[in-house]
Amino acid sequence: MNALICEMCGSHNLIKKDGLYVCEHCGTKYTVEEARKLMGTVKIDKTEENQNLLILARRAREEGNSENAEKYYGMLLQANPNSWEAAFFQVYYRAMQCKVGQIGYYADAVGNALETVAALIDKADQAEKNTAIKTITVPCVEIAELFASVATDHYNKHMSVNGVFEECVQTNVNASLILGKLEIVVKEYCDDKNVIVALQKHYVSHLNAHGKFFNKEYLNKTITRLSNEIRQVDASYAAPTVSNGGCYVATAVYGTYDCPQVWTLRRFRDYTLASTWYGRLFIRTYYAVSPTLVRWFGHTNWFKSFWKVRLDKMVNNLQENGVESTPYQDKVW
Repeated sequence: MNALICEMCGSHNLIKKDGLYVCEHCGTKYTVEEARKLMGTVKIDKTEENQNLLILARRAREEGNSENAEKYYGMLLQANPNSWEAAFFQVYYRAMQCKVGQIGYYADAVGNALETVAALIDKADQAEKNTAIKTITVPCVEIAELFASVATDHYNKHMSVNGVFEECVQTNVNASLILGKLEIVVKEYCDDKNVIVALQKHYVSHLNAHGKFFNKEYLNKTITRLSNEIRQVDASYAAPTVSNGGCYVATAVYGTYDCPQVWTLRRFRDYTLASTWYGRLFIRTYYAVSPTLVRWFGHTNWFKSFWKVRLDKMVNNLQENGVESTPYQDKVW
């Protein structure tokens, strides 16, 4: 780039002041356009402008104004493509404004934004890495929970509609992938074990809370892996009982997967029915049929009343015959 030279005195000492270029030798002032003519091009310092955009973006973030936050972070990202904060939060706040049918797409977009953040902070010092990780962790946890909850509420309201359960499964998987990608980034770039463990504990709770929408083998494998890693730092940690979607009718009747009646039925399933080939055949048939029945009728009073009488009688008989009703971790079979 050609040097900027004053036309009046030939000095090279020109500085930018109040939007003009001023010759320190003779005091001649030039507009930006005049400066461009003098040297062909001139590099405009946008540091102050970018700082103002960052202030506006963070203010919108503090106020919970997703629309303004997306706008200002987008403008900042155009001005500074290497800003990890802008790269993440522009996508995050756009995702916060999405509709139910768009959740799967934006959950994936947030996960991709995490990969972008990782690339941008890769060569930063450790202090900057810690700042970045601590800044994005809570928003990621919150949006994963929001997406999963909205999808589950949608399922509960429309469970009788064909395809809604499968749609909710996919959305919950996408939401959990945000936490999965976040865990990878946190473990790679954050040196604070407390942040890592806190995230992993939440990850376990998230999977447990939405367990019925996940493959049983994946659920048990992931929770076991997370729990083992947590206990390396927190030896007292006890993983919650995995709620993996079995006992669909009983869960609909009693309102939860974790209660004395369902604990009794789950023990009977795992240690009595599952011990014979015809018992396992019954379980597979039950799992093939009962989710559809619950989707269609699980919210109706007649369905719950019809099955509660029969389940109560069955549970009482099992308990009288020694099947316990205490908290229970499902057996993998």
